[in-house]
Amino acid sequence: MSLLLSQFIAACRWMGAVEVTTVHAGNLFINLADVMTEKHSAGIYAWWFIASNELAHQAVVGFFLISGYLVGGSVLIELQSGRPFLGNYFIHRFARIYVVLIPALLVTSALDWIGRSYFAESGIYESSMFKDHFRTSLFFAAIANLQAIYADFFGTNGPLWSLACEFWYYVTFPLLAIPFAHAYSPMFRTVGFVAGVALTIALSLPPSWFLFGYLLWALGAFATLVPRPLIHSRFASLSLYIVAVVIIRLLLRGQILEAFPLLRYIADLLAAILFLNLMAALRVAADWRRTPLGSLIHQRLADMSFSLYCIHMPALILIFAIIDHIGGSRWPQQLATAAHWLVLAGVLGTTVLASFIFSQITEARTREARRALRTLIDRVEAKHATGAFTKAICQSTDD
Repeated sequence: MSLLLSQFIAACRWMGAVEVTTVHAGNLFINLADVMTEKHSAGIYAWWFIASNELAHQAVVGFFLISGYLVGGSVLIELQSGRPFLGNYFIHRFARIYVVLIPALLVTSALDWIGRSYFAESGIYESSMFKDHFRTSLFFAAIANLQAIYADFFGTNGPLWSLACEFWYYVTFPLLAIPFAHAYSPMFRTVGFVAGVALTIALSLPPSWFLFGYLLWALGAFATLVPRPLIHSRFASLSLYIVAVVIIRLLLRGQILEAFPLLRYIADLLAAILFLNLMAALRVAADWRRTPLGSLIHQRLADMSFSLYCIHMPALILIFAIIDHIGGSRWPQQLATAAHWLVLAGVLGTTVLASFIFSQITEARTREARRALRTLIDRVEAKHATGAFTKAICQSTDD
């Protein structure tokens, strides 16, 4: 991977997380119901365009593609290496997910408890979106990454639905590809493949975004095998992607979507192909330091993007309940004034700062979590000598 592509991926990660957070915050604190009927400044129209649910959705599509490219692509590379890799792979994936997920669920539980205990009069915790989402069973379903597949999301943390999908892509993809991993015995490959098929079918049965998301994720993985982009020019590739997203943003909404729901999937596939082509165009060597991607700030911000995505929603909901309590009933629902914009800026700043602190406790400790998990598995293996299957799956090379 070129440094230019690496920086691009880092920029997309943090910008996507900020976009999702901004959209959720805007939906809570900024009311622009008159944006189409009254005259507004250019800044208001720019906000209306950028802070939209459609662009947040495209950011999530980008997350899936990048995840597939990095994680699924690494599986395809390992398949070609001829080495046993599953042990190392699963240690990395489980540590990466759970070092953030479990603390995020605990934070969600704590923030929701504060909001429901002291600021319940806002009514948001009993709204149709969150009512009956505070059961203990949903907490454990989220730990198992079954939210939005076999269970509702826990508390106010709806965005974790995408994490559940990605987690099971991490699990099933190497199992589905294991027949090509000749470092393992035929029996092991057969059992692994059957397990992967069974899990994929079981997770696809409930109506959810799992199966279509898997298609996008797999496109990202197999894009690593494409030797060259369809469009070589980085400028043309970027321009085409931006134009496509702008058109999707302006046209794919309201009555059009209701009349032609398949347009959602067609648009996502088109955006995905153009995004992956752009990544392929950036894969070649270039003088990246002279581009907007030359700053190391992108990687530093990307290092907290997972944390921001995982805890921003319960934080925003609690702040909403507090502001509603202080400002009077339904203050956030009034048409936006200067005071609303100032509050929004403060809310976003507070949420990002809290996420950064959270990331230093969790996301920044991923390497230590991997070492701890590896040590635990080695000790269990050495103590109990659990047999050929465990030895096969846990055998791996070091980082």
